[in-house]
Amino acid sequence: MTDKYTSALIVIGDEVLRGQVQDANTIYLAKSLQKVGIQIRRVVVIPDEVDVIAKEVSEISKNFPVVFTSGGVGPTHDDVTYEGVAKGLGLTLKENETVLELLKKAFPDQPEAKRMAVVPCPCEIVSVKRQGSCCEYSVIKANNVYILPGSPRYFRAGVDAIVPGLETGRRLHCEHVDVRLDEFDIVAVLEEQALRWRGVVSIGSYPQVQKRKTRITLEAENKEALVKVKKEILQMLPVGFDRAKAEEVYRSREEFEHVRKAFDVLEECYSRYKAEEVFLSFNGGKDCTVVLHLVAAFVQMRSLKAPVCLYVTGDAFPEVEEFVSEAASYYGFETLHKDGSIREALVEILKDRPELKACLLGTRKGDPGAHLLEPFTHTDPGWPEIMRVSPIIEWSYNQVWQFLLRHEVPYCSLYNEGYTSLGARATTLKNPLLRDPNDPSRYLPAHSLADDSTERQGRG
Repeated sequence: MTDKYTSALIVIGDEVLRGQVQDANTIYLAKSLQKVGIQIRRVVVIPDEVDVIAKEVSEISKNFPVVFTSGGVGPTHDDVTYEGVAKGLGLTLKENETVLELLKKAFPDQPEAKRMAVVPCPCEIVSVKRQGSCCEYSVIKANNVYILPGSPRYFRAGVDAIVPGLETGRRLHCEHVDVRLDEFDIVAVLEEQALRWRGVVSIGSYPQVQKRKTRITLEAENKEALVKVKKEILQMLPVGFDRAKAEEVYRSREEFEHVRKAFDVLEECYSRYKAEEVFLSFNGGKDCTVVLHLVAAFVQMRSLKAPVCLYVTGDAFPEVEEFVSEAASYYGFETLHKDGSIREALVEILKDRPELKACLLGTRKGDPGAHLLEPFTHTDPGWPEIMRVSPIIEWSYNQVWQFLLRHEVPYCSLYNEGYTSLGARATTLKNPLLRDPNDPSRYLPAHSLADDSTERQGRG
């Protein structure tokens, strides 16, 4: 038998083989299992034939610790999966009273459903309650084979009920890099890295035809190794902010009012101040990342000198510092690192560069103490005299994430791990509202947060 943290899926259905129905279950199962450290190593698609099902189940169940089947569970004549599984495992078929009672409740006026209670014997019954429904239905487990319906909504509910109870394996950390390069252009780099990191980091590449790009995927048990490989690949490939990206962002102002207003603020800023008088406060957070991307597009389109970025170091997450370094390389902006408080950093940078007069910020009105701020606001008394320029002051949390995702803007990896607002490491936790309901030990990405007002939950 193969590694105990592997599995197989048998997709059963003439309609899939004929191209009448597209299989949507494989990807859902693969992603769900990967979250708990289990990999799918084999997927087969077979017809609704008892002997074919029996043969595949017999072979695959001996070679994989966990097997799933999809399809062929229903009341019609061609729903023969139970019969095929029973034959393949050397079991009998028998009407199960528990299953029958669940079917009567779920389908009270459909006597044909009784056929679905004739299942392999002996078996285990997994009760499944689909979201939005008060009725339960059953998934049959015969030996090491889970027999699921082919309908995606029932299949997914079944997977959600089964996976948390499986023995978890070695969880993989996953990252990806999208590059506007053909696979042929990156073969040498990927082969070199794959050879160097063999057995430690798995590297793959997949063409994305609709977007004229290639996605490079990275998987590893060791997160530090994953981060290192990603950094090396980015350094070796001609990846960076270019004219095409700038034009794409600039065009979006015609479609989105809040993007147009942000560009209007930048227009006014650069009409009030010379390019060398403007700098950008960048702390690696999502909001200032949006501003950085907007400014990069603006100066690219206007052939202006890029502003210097100020990064105030402190009790930052290593992932934030890593991202700040990556962003500087990606956008080609000079980044100044200053210690101390923001006020102290401003004093120091203005001493070194007295020509600076305006600071671009990622401030939004949802931030503490920012509800009265305008796009242009002087610093408060007692602070170094500077104009605070906030292009996205009116943006919502959701608009920030729509922009980042739409334009595939690189952002700090912590936002994929449950953090929705980043601050000092000592006072910043993952947002409890993003805890994965199917696996409480994991968190959903920041863009999954539904309620803008809960963005700062997790900040001390």
